[in-house]
Amino acid sequence: MTNTNPRAILHSLVARCQELRSPCGDGDLVWREWGAANTERPPIVLLHGGFGAWNHWVRTIPALESQFRVIAVDLPGCGDSADPPKPYDAAGLAEILSGGLDLILPDDTPFDLISFSFGGVLSGLLAHAQARRIRSLTLIGSPVLGLTGTGPANELVEVPRDLPEAEAAPLYRHNLQKLMVHDPAAADDLALTIQTVNMAKARLRSRGIARTSVLADSLRDL
Repeated sequence: MTNTNPRAILHSLVARCQELRSPCGDGDLVWREWGAANTERPPIVLLHGGFGAWNHWVRTIPALESQFRVIAVDLPGCGDSADPPKPYDAAGLAEILSGGLDLILPDDTPFDLISFSFGGVLSGLLAHAQARRIRSLTLIGSPVLGLTGTGPANELVEVPRDLPEAEAAPLYRHNLQKLMVHDPAAADDLALTIQTVNMAKARLRSRGIARTSVLADSLRDL
């Protein structure tokens, strides 16, 4: 990835993907696919974190797309996907995702699932629903036990949606450094751009679900 302009990096990935859709509430769940011609290996499905979108995988997709069919979804109520029906919970969100996989992947296609943060919270339920063909589940930075307490993740600041970008940027960077990364330098311009774009679109309120034990419970007998 030689281009260092954040928006150019994101545009390049979007330009070479294929967009797929499945039902979600009154609209569509949006999936993006790279490496569609790579059919010798099972596809890899990616679920992003809370208040995010497919672009949470901006560094992962280029590393995989030359050898794998890579499919990244915008979770319900995130990115370009429609809102889920209300009231929603982990089981309902996982059902929407499972139904989408049944549409975009033939029923006999095995796949591997990789999930980050809130995407992981839904993954145990999704893996049970797809037990007939899921090969593996990899969880990255997912809250398993639903524990709450003190710590930097509780020191986030609210960023008003109508705040000018120049004023919002340092607040988003502060939140990234508290919540997402250990090394403050990792909250670079690309990470900040992704956070700014995603927060402008996010409608799903995921933290309440993430603070339950649904992941730990759903991993039993998996």
